[in-house]
Amino acid sequence: MAITIRQVGPCLAGEVDGIDMAKPMTAADVAAIHAGMDKYAVLVFRNQQHISDAQQLAFTQSLGPIEHAIGTSLRAANETRLPTTFADVSNLAGCSRSAIASGTPTARSR
Repeated sequence: MAITIRQVGPCLAGEVDGIDMAKPMTAADVAAIHAGMDKYAVLVFRNQQHISDAQQLAFTQSLGPIEHAIGTSLRAANETRLPTTFADVSNLAGCSRSAIASGTPTARSR
């Protein structure tokens, strides 16, 4: 199946269809994703919840060199949940996977 990217909303995102991030990509797949990033800046890949961290990392590395997320976390050094190959910008509290309540001191400081 060929990759398709359709605009989402009026401005800034494309939704990618026709890719399984758990499988290796062809050169044409990589080129299509790069073209989508150039056109939309933000790409959404739906229904990819089955991939492991290793598969996510392999997918990302197939697009180019990894820029490690050093000093970009909103968390304290002792609160990191992921290696620097992943940027953690979620609202999840620690390893509990529960959301940080809005209005709490932790949520406000981020």
